Amino acid sequence: MSNPYGPFGQPVTAAAPGLAERAREALDAAHAVLVQDFPPDPGQYIAFLRELGTPLENYGAGSSSPAYTLHPNINVVRCTPAAAETARVQEQGGPLPPHSARAFAARRPRYIAMYMANPGWPAPAGQSGESIVVRWSRALQHMAREDPRRYARDYRLLSQTPVTITAAHVADEWATTPIIYPLPGTGSEASVGVRYSLALLGQLPAQHMDDALRDEYRAAVGRLAEAAASPDVQFTYQAKAGDILILDNNRFAHGRLAFPRSRPGQRGNTEVNPRELWSVTVG
Repeated sequence: MSNPYGPFGQPVTAAAPGLAERAREALDAAHAVLVQDFPPDPGQYIAFLRELGTPLENYGAGSSSPAYTLHPNINVVRCTPAAAETARVQEQGGPLPPHSARAFAARRPRYIAMYMANPGWPAPAGQSGESIVVRWSRALQHMAREDPRRYARDYRLLSQTPVTITAAHVADEWATTPIIYPLPGTGSEASVGVRYSLALLGQLPAQHMDDALRDEYRAAVGRLAEAAASPDVQFTYQAKAGDILILDNNRFAHGRLAFPRSRPGQRGNTEVNPRELWSVTVG
């Protein structure tokens, strides 16, 4: 994209008059907004998001992980001193492919908001945890260009086959709908919503499908994930401290590129990257 801010358009400065109103206008028009220079205050962050909707309780409320203790509505994404193989996938420093927030939940969050509290250590482009943003309609269009006939079958399968995605430490009601679904007030295939989870492929054996349907569905989901991973549809942005990226959670997927999780310290110890992001879902 020629615009350096991609789907976010012109960013909004946190100190600008009428911040919430300007953010709502951007979300109504483009379904995405970038707010810059927001102070690192959890309470102020949630108060701002409350003007856009209802911040949802973080989905790890039943977990003892420190990722969920900063604020009841905030999921803190940061690396921990725990061994990489025992850490949550978000804490391991590796890439996170494009996915939806709370893909498991029957109550679909309207927005996903991500505040960059600390961008972490400087690193070369493509290796510093850049945010990935994908508009699902562009991923579907990419699939259609690759093979129109196969896309028609994939779309029918993914928009008509109910699936249930589960997650640990969650009290939400599970969604039992297809992962592609119509959005209220729209009749266009370009305006559908998608709820894609990185856990979906691993949970396919638990779905109520015969073997033939499961194999077809697995292939279709794989092609959707491949389309979302295509450089043709992805926008990457290096968030700075104080940036808030807010996305329509039905229309967009989010993810990140890899970054160095740790490095040797000067005293023979291991230093952990201080990168820290505050994620909130808004209903």
